[in-house]
Amino acid sequence: MRLPKLTPASARAALVLGFVILTIMIFVIMIMRPDLAENDLFKTLSQAVIVQGLIGLAAAFYFTANDDGPPPDRRD
Repeated sequence: MRLPKLTPASARAALVLGFVILTIMIFVIMIMRPDLAENDLFKTLSQAVIVQGLIGLAAAFYFTANDDGPPPDRRD
């Protein structure tokens, strides 16, 4: 099985999907184990994942957004 070619657009899509799944997993853990919401270590780690992930995602999108030109065979 051959994997599809990784382009900047598909890399960003995979990054967003992974980040959304990770965030949902953190919220599910908080729902399943409400006692963790009182734990300072869990609060710090979940805040770091969510907040720093958003900042990193925005920065990655900003610095790679101009890489999506037309395909090489369709330049006009």
